[in-house]
Amino acid sequence: MNVTNPSTPLNVADTARTFIRWGLYPLLWMWVVGCVAYVMIYPDTMQKVLAIQGTGMVVVLMVLEWRFPYDDRWRMTWRHLLLRDLIFIAINGATLALLSYGLVALAIDLSEDSIGLITGQPIWLQVIVGLVVFEALQYALHRYMHQSNGPLTHVLWRTHAIHHLPQQLYVVMHAVFHPFNAVLVRCGTQLLPVWLLGYDPMAVYVFGSIIGYHGVVSHLNLDMRMGWLNYLFVGPELHRYHHSANSHEAKNFGVTLSVFDIGFGTFHYRPGVPPAELGLSVDDGYPGQHDPLRAALFPFSTQAVSGERTVVADYPTNP
Repeated sequence: MNVTNPSTPLNVADTARTFIRWGLYPLLWMWVVGCVAYVMIYPDTMQKVLAIQGTGMVVVLMVLEWRFPYDDRWRMTWRHLLLRDLIFIAINGATLALLSYGLVALAIDLSEDSIGLITGQPIWLQVIVGLVVFEALQYALHRYMHQSNGPLTHVLWRTHAIHHLPQQLYVVMHAVFHPFNAVLVRCGTQLLPVWLLGYDPMAVYVFGSIIGYHGVVSHLNLDMRMGWLNYLFVGPELHRYHHSANSHEAKNFGVTLSVFDIGFGTFHYRPGVPPAELGLSVDDGYPGQHDPLRAALFPFSTQAVSGERTVVADYPTNP
C-alpha cells in the first residue's frame, strides 16, 4: 500500500501524498464552487460548464490515482478497464464524469417547467432541501436494497450487487452498475423530487454538483482524507467500508451526506484503517467481476448465493 516509485525523489512523492491526503478535498471543492460561481454569472453556460466540471475532475483524479495510488491492489488495470469498466460504461450509455453529471443535466431540464412547493424559494434554501430530500430517499432505498427480505429485495439486491462485484475501488469503477439500478435510484431519488417540488434550474445545478462531486470522489483510490467533515459528507474513507467484503462493516448507506447513517446507527468509520478486502466472491455464487453478461442477467437469476451482503440483524458496534 502507498508504494512510492523509486525513480521519484522521496521528498517530492511525500509532498504529493501529503497534499492529496489533506489538500485535495478542499481544492476540488474550490473547483466546484468556482464552476458554480461562473454559472451564476453566466447562466446560459450551465450545461457546458456541467460537462467540463465533471470530466475535468475525473481526468485529473485518474492521473493522480495512476501516480499515487492509495492501495496497489485497487489500481485500475487494462484488464479491468477493457473487460469490465468500458463494457459497463457502454451498457449504461454514459462516459466517465457523465455517469454522475448526466442525470443532473436531465434534472435541470425537468426543473425548467416544474412548479411545486419549493418554487420561488431562495436558492440556498432549495439547495439545502434538495440535498436533504435526495439523501433521505437515497439512504432509505439503498439500505432497503441491502437489509430487507422478500421477493422484491431479491431483485433489488441482485440489481444493486453488480456495483459491489469489483475487488477494487477507483474513480472509473464508479461506472460499474446495473442500468436498472441507475434508473431506479436516480429517477426515484433525484428526478422525481425535482419534478414534484418544483426546483429552480440553478438550485438543481448547485445541489446536483455537490451530489456529483461526492459520487465521484467516494470511489477514489487515493489517500484523500476529510477529517471531521466525514461526519457531514461521504468521501472515500467512509465509502470504502460500504464496499467491504466483510458484511458487518459494509455500512455507510449515504452517498453524499453521512448524517442519516449517524442518526440511524449505520455509520462506520475507523480513521486510517481501510477494509481488508473488497467486493463479492464468485465462491458465494455471484458473477465474476469480468463477466458483464452474467451480471446483466443476475437480477433475474434464481441461483442461490451464500454469504449474502444483506444483513437483517443489528450490526455490531464499531471496534
